[in-house]
Amino acid sequence: MFGINSYIPTLNRMGYMSPSLDKVQMAFVNYCEDNPSGLFLDIGCGFGIATLAVVEKKRHIIACDLDQRHLDILISRVPKKKKQFLKTRVGHFPNTLLFQDNAFEAINLSMVLHFLPPETIEKTFRSLFFYLKEGGRLFITTSSPYQRVLSSFVSTYERKRSVEEWPGHIQDIAQYVPHRAHLLPKGNIVFCIHELRRLALKFGFHVLDSTFFSREEIPPDLKLDGREYSGLICEKLLKSPLLSLEKTNERLPIHAANII
Repeated sequence: MFGINSYIPTLNRMGYMSPSLDKVQMAFVNYCEDNPSGLFLDIGCGFGIATLAVVEKKRHIIACDLDQRHLDILISRVPKKKKQFLKTRVGHFPNTLLFQDNAFEAINLSMVLHFLPPETIEKTFRSLFFYLKEGGRLFITTSSPYQRVLSSFVSTYERKRSVEEWPGHIQDIAQYVPHRAHLLPKGNIVFCIHELRRLALKFGFHVLDSTFFSREEIPPDLKLDGREYSGLICEKLLKSPLLSLEKTNERLPIHAANII
């Protein structure tokens, strides 16, 4: 296991958690603080780095994770006088975790999307859209192709980027990170900020910011050039093409947005 100042493996072999907030998560926490009457959602919260920061601000949040052990650790770290601000749910998003439409002021989806298959990613974006209030915000972070261990994959990714829907799809992550593969799902999809923007626009969101970023505690085998992660902040539009499909339960075509 990595030390307290480095990445910490999750208990269910679904990657790692950083011990500190990245700039997109920090924007999520600040947004929660600025909206004291809102209800917030943290999906794939792990040990609860972002959730704990929101609870510290005395804002109400639902923290979700696949593993109850992560949620138990999170709950144990919340001071008794602030437990009223936290609720937890165990399950898979979007397959088993269901919420009311227009329930949340903001949703945090940090380092989750790249572990999902394409069809589930589309279902995820649709669910996120409807669970947010009109004008609500979505905060997403993912792994990008620009990590040192993926250096041999970058040329493949960039060749596919302008012609394929999922250019960052890696069938077997052990091909690139054999020393970490036992702590990761076999299939991964790394995202450039362009793919994240495309998905957000396709599902009716208005993009407020998209950015590459790194972290101070990033392990040396991941550190490349400051673009190791992709982040997106977007907003649910008051009027969106997706809203017109809600009652008919139609799906947007897979190539509804241009690939940049």
